[in-house]
Amino acid sequence: MSDVSFAPLSSTTGTVFGTYQRLVDQGQIEADDAQREAALALDRLAQALLAREGAKPGLFSRLARRKPEPIRGLYLVGQVGRGKTMLMDLFCREVSLTKKRRIHFHVFMQEVLRALHKGQSRAERREDPVHELADRIHEQYELLCFDEFQINDMSDAVLVLRLLDRVMALGTVVVATSNTAPVDLMKHQVQNRATMRPYLEAFAGCMTVMTLDSARDYRRGREIDAQTWLVPDSEENRAHLRQRFETLTDTRAEPGSVAIGSRHIRVPACSGDVAWFTFEAVCGEALGPADYLAIVGRFRTLFIEGIPALVPDQFDKARRFITLVDVMYENHTVLFASAAAEPEALYQTGENAKAFERTASRLDEMRSSGWVGA
Repeated sequence: MSDVSFAPLSSTTGTVFGTYQRLVDQGQIEADDAQREAALALDRLAQALLAREGAKPGLFSRLARRKPEPIRGLYLVGQVGRGKTMLMDLFCREVSLTKKRRIHFHVFMQEVLRALHKGQSRAERREDPVHELADRIHEQYELLCFDEFQINDMSDAVLVLRLLDRVMALGTVVVATSNTAPVDLMKHQVQNRATMRPYLEAFAGCMTVMTLDSARDYRRGREIDAQTWLVPDSEENRAHLRQRFETLTDTRAEPGSVAIGSRHIRVPACSGDVAWFTFEAVCGEALGPADYLAIVGRFRTLFIEGIPALVPDQFDKARRFITLVDVMYENHTVLFASAAAEPEALYQTGENAKAFERTASRLDEMRSSGWVGA
């Protein structure tokens, strides 16, 4: 549903539910009971936030150290293509707070890691840099909206959950979308679940979890641009892919690189805002979210040659591809690719197979005519 173009919202639009219903009435989206319930829940949260904003204590209350009632955040969980991001975006645009931020969770994680690294390099350092950073975040934001909340790495999980537990304890409200319920986060880390449990329980305790159940994937069923995803990964299709690349670059592409800190990511061929990669170059190497953010920040269109059907022991490559697609999707990057199979058949069993369902759905949307022509 992300390719719906919303008209500018006036200050009189009022509520998430009102805007949602207007989009239904205009035929831009289809009515869905679970989405209606989520819209109403988001409106209730907006009312609570605005009531707290209007009741900020004066001098005497502050001196008395009155603490406002905590407001539970909202965690929208559901399968791919259920409209979670659309609803959260409507909420973030509607709620009349100045200290708010909507951010993809990958981007937030990279900002956190950079901030902590910077703090550790200082000569003066507080006892707990995570709490110090949480205090700064709370001072900046009353509301944080995270799209695609997902944690795959154990060290990142403990860090970010400690940080968010502190941020929410201070009063910042979190809204998140995810394909994974809080109790199932890091479920594959069987040996470390005991370490994770206190942080997961604290996080879940600050959130109201709402599931958007439906067998319908609203991203599917769009008109497909057959020239963006070429199957199979044959020499003929690779030649077609190269021809499309040469057309977009006027055959003037050369090797290049993308700088990220002191490192440089090699780009096999690029011209302007168009880049060419092989799958092995972009997902076979040890690249992470920060690298993909740098690539997508530099190039508007990516060509990827030779996407294979992945087997279970290639879960690292699958995880990198999942991350890359998430970053491309969030930044509306145009993708042209040659692949061994259709998106839903690329990675069906393995450690990250469940998360790959979202990737397949997003790839379907990214090859729609509406996406490519936007």
